Amino acid sequence: MQSNPRVVFAERPVSRELPVVGKHILLDTSRTIDIENVALNGGFLTKTLILSPEPAMRDRMRDPASVNYTTVYKVGGPITGFAVVVVLRSEKEGVNVGDYMYGMTTWEAYTVQPYEEGRVHFKSEDWPPGTFDMDSLALQVVPNPHGNYPLSKYTSVMGTPGLTAFVGFEGIIKGKAGETIFVSAGASGVGSVVVQLAKLKGMKVIASAGSDAKVEYLRNIGADLPFNYKKTNYSSFLAAHGPINYCWVTLEALTAYGLVAVCGALAHDNVEPSQHYRLKNAYLIHMKRITIRGFIVPDFLPQLLGRFFEEVPALMAQGKLKSEERNIHGIENTPEAIVDMLKSGHGVAGKPVVIIAQE
Repeated sequence: MQSNPRVVFAERPVSRELPVVGKHILLDTSRTIDIENVALNGGFLTKTLILSPEPAMRDRMRDPASVNYTTVYKVGGPITGFAVVVVLRSEKEGVNVGDYMYGMTTWEAYTVQPYEEGRVHFKSEDWPPGTFDMDSLALQVVPNPHGNYPLSKYTSVMGTPGLTAFVGFEGIIKGKAGETIFVSAGASGVGSVVVQLAKLKGMKVIASAGSDAKVEYLRNIGADLPFNYKKTNYSSFLAAHGPINYCWVTLEALTAYGLVAVCGALAHDNVEPSQHYRLKNAYLIHMKRITIRGFIVPDFLPQLLGRFFEEVPALMAQGKLKSEERNIHGIENTPEAIVDMLKSGHGVAGKPVVIIAQE
């Protein structure tokens, strides 16, 4: 028998409080698995290699009575999230031993796929229109696992951060050469890909970040005018370098008929709604005829998922898209990695990933 530790969602945080390690999220080391003989029932057995803590996990910890665009975690069940795994045994056609895969799975050392425990079975009649079943994002075979980039890239530029950036940029922004875009949180996993996609289109890119190290990272990935918003006034900097055609959030420096794309706000996830930033310049929406479009990735999957898988890995292989990851080692450190990821204000650039095993 083999030890099979897993990360458990033990208790729902009250309202929007930050989860606490050992209380809301904990490591369960009591389970074992017979990897040679466990029944597969037509499925396949995977070993977890890399876990990808992501901001959307916080929303899945909410009270089920609070409806949002994602389904929720089950209390007492394992955390589910994005990961990179390798196939150890298989009874499923099209899935072979040795295949590397990435997508949604339970966060444990070994899993019989398709996983059931912790899954919220989606029923359309139980959720309002627009709700997305996160657990429906099945594992996909990594197309080039031995390419000239590490598997961790499938949790960043070729994972959900990159996909979010790609569908928002190609589905909403659709920027052109010579136009200007401002990217807030430009050093984040999503923002850094938006910066690079815009530069590949020949756009002028202004980007903000919360530390000098992140500003330097933005400069290294091609941002024309990166700045530290903790040291530089937003309004004066954007006014000096505008007009701006598109924003990944903000309004003041937008040109008439400008467009704003909004994909999330981690800083608001762990505070009460009464403490959220209030839009103080909403009158500009009218005066400048601004379009603001919020989105989630599934909105654009039918038309853009194929392009993402075709274009982004090729750009990575050519060195035209870059990403930086912050590696945390060991499944025992996963609960802390989740909570740390949910804290805003990190001074260090890089998408956090948890390395569970090499093979």
